[in-house]
Amino acid sequence: MILEAHARELTASGLTTATIHGNGIYSANGVECSALVGYGVGPGLVFPYDRAGVNGTPTYARVKLDRAGADGKRYRSPRGRRNHLYIPFTSTRALVDVAQKLYITEGEKKTLALVQAGYAAIGLSGVWSWRHRPVKDGPSVPIDDLHVLPWANRRVVIVFDSDAATNHDVQAAETALAHELAGRGARVFIKRLPHAA
Repeated sequence: MILEAHARELTASGLTTATIHGNGIYSANGVECSALVGYGVGPGLVFPYDRAGVNGTPTYARVKLDRAGADGKRYRSPRGRRNHLYIPFTSTRALVDVAQKLYITEGEKKTLALVQAGYAAIGLSGVWSWRHRPVKDGPSVPIDDLHVLPWANRRVVIVFDSDAATNHDVQAAETALAHELAGRGARVFIKRLPHAA
């Protein structure tokens, strides 16, 4: 179920009702959101990363809280879990067709908007979320999900937020991801978004 306020937020981001429902997005109370992320949070909007598991609950999901936490952030990922690629349920076979250009962006809503517009697209929860640390304080390595898609001879376009032009950490993540995918045989391009006026 989607609360009216959440539905308005999603449609204001350009998402259709078909996209919202087709990707299993739903509203959840604080108890449900806390169970998903593994620690106490309030209510929010749930973006499932997989089809429902036990009792209809996704096995991995991210939550956009209705109110930011003490750190000022609203998006929450499951604690102690490895990062995952966000692959919308409404994605088509284009994801596995190397003849189709693949877009990689940051955030669930932007990924959904691209897929809704007919592009092959996947998302990251953050610019460095294509990596993880298997051992605490050890080196970070690419996430296992990168093995899911074919990369060889594929055109891949990395489209991060508009601050990529000035944010050195975003630029570093962008460059590192481009090198990783090029090493897997992809032809990688970087797309800069214009700053909002």
